[in-house]
Amino acid sequence: MKRLFKSAVVILVLSSIFIFTGCGSEAEQNQPDETVTDVVVDLTVEVPLLQVGHCNHDHHSAVFISALRGEEMKELYGIYLEPLGESYYALVENDVKILEIQFVQSQGAINVPNNMVAGLFDIGFGGVIPFAASADQGSGVQIISPLHSRGDMLVVADDNTEVTDWSSFIEWARNSDEPLIIGFKSPKAVALLIFESAITAEGIEWSMQGNPEPGSQILLFNAQGQPNLNPALQNGTIHGYVSNNPACALAEHNDIGKCVAELSDLPPGNFTNHPCCAIAATGTAIVEKPEDIAAALRLFAVATDYINNNPADAAEAAAAWIGNPVEVEVISMATSGYDMQVSVDWLENMVAILDNMRDLGAFTGPLSEKDDENNACFLYDFSLMPDDLR
Repeated sequence: MKRLFKSAVVILVLSSIFIFTGCGSEAEQNQPDETVTDVVVDLTVEVPLLQVGHCNHDHHSAVFISALRGEEMKELYGIYLEPLGESYYALVENDVKILEIQFVQSQGAINVPNNMVAGLFDIGFGGVIPFAASADQGSGVQIISPLHSRGDMLVVADDNTEVTDWSSFIEWARNSDEPLIIGFKSPKAVALLIFESAITAEGIEWSMQGNPEPGSQILLFNAQGQPNLNPALQNGTIHGYVSNNPACALAEHNDIGKCVAELSDLPPGNFTNHPCCAIAATGTAIVEKPEDIAAALRLFAVATDYINNNPADAAEAAAAWIGNPVEVEVISMATSGYDMQVSVDWLENMVAILDNMRDLGAFTGPLSEKDDENNACFLYDFSLMPDDLR
């Protein structure tokens, strides 16, 4: 398999338009000014506050686009954010300030449900697996919108000459004299679930590195967070890892690792276009702030549209917010799907994820019993989404 990052040629063309105004005739200079004056929006008016949690990676780029591309979104969609200072923004729709939004960064998707339940924010961008696990434990968290799919990769060390794709990785695991140590960022990461399913389908024996079982060909290592994966690969603690971008793109950019497979392509084949991240809220927020949440979802829906129609500029905005090189974000975001549509495909892929979580014993509450219709009613509430997306 071709390397997914270094082999890509990324050309960003930055165009500058210079307008040279000559000294026309007096008649030309005295023509009436036909410029349409923008409506002055009163940003001081008091409106409700909605706190929105997110993580600092490009799966949550709808946040970054909303925050950094207000002028463009105003022109294209008529709904946009005006910065108010620090992490606060005014949500303006049809030239009226209707809401204030505060963006609150969470340290990892696994923490988003707990932080939301603790009252740190009203709605949160996070992983579908942590949301499902939290809901099953009785938190009252519900997924209120799809958001993002794919974007998860298998990475091995940059100097590994044996592995170039999934097939050669499996051969490496089978023929290695010692178990391979493969890292993951958290026990509730979708990348880990897909990888476990894939190596099980290949007949590879595996166990956790903290509790190794005899005969294991792969030991799974909990790196305790995505920021620790590339350092662990670089210093030889692990032989490879599974995780989401942009960590994988950064590994190649910094000559630490190489991406050899997209996890959505792996056997047994039931995770193609798998959901990775979604937007969720507590039941309390859904009941107490329905209009505010609906307004935020309208904003994020058009931000998602902007990402899909302006990928280069979206990558530039994500890079500016996250602090990554633009070329890393261009390649990283190209491995992801950004879509808030509640589609049959999304629902079926969620069933596959819940089935796998159930098989692994991840549920002890209402989701432990397979009943797709009841599970959906329990886990999802799409009533506040724009009509055309649900």
